[in-house]
Amino acid sequence: MEFEFSDAVKEVLGSRGLKEDDIKAVIEYAEGSNDKITNGEKNIAKKEIGDLTVYADYSVDGGKAVVNSGYAHKMKILDIVQDTSDAEGWTYAKNGAQVRKGHSNLTYMGATRSGPCMCEPTSGESWFEEYLAASALAAAEGLFEQKRA
Repeated sequence: MEFEFSDAVKEVLGSRGLKEDDIKAVIEYAEGSNDKITNGEKNIAKKEIGDLTVYADYSVDGGKAVVNSGYAHKMKILDIVQDTSDAEGWTYAKNGAQVRKGHSNLTYMGATRSGPCMCEPTSGESWFEEYLAASALAAAEGLFEQKRA
């Protein structure tokens, strides 16, 4: 598969400490396993790489993956604790089920908290959106790390 990263996307990935190869690995995994959520042309996929859950936001144009963004978090996703409503057109490609808005438990450095997510209750899968992973989850991880130090 061919990949397209704009200069702006490369800059965002670099500022988040992510490698293009990690984003490629997430997309290759998603496209090979159909383990992704979709909303029209937009796809969001995740994969654990080392101690990170890495996400790719991308679309596929022919045999080319156009990367819109990438992000990650260190927190481990545990279980769905609540699903509340449809997630506006998102579908889990692996089983065709409607993705829902909800909350899932996350754990990091011995602390477990619930956070808002997109989830698919039948499979037990959850995905955290970019705005949350890049801000609130990153801030919480930093606080836990400072407390530990």
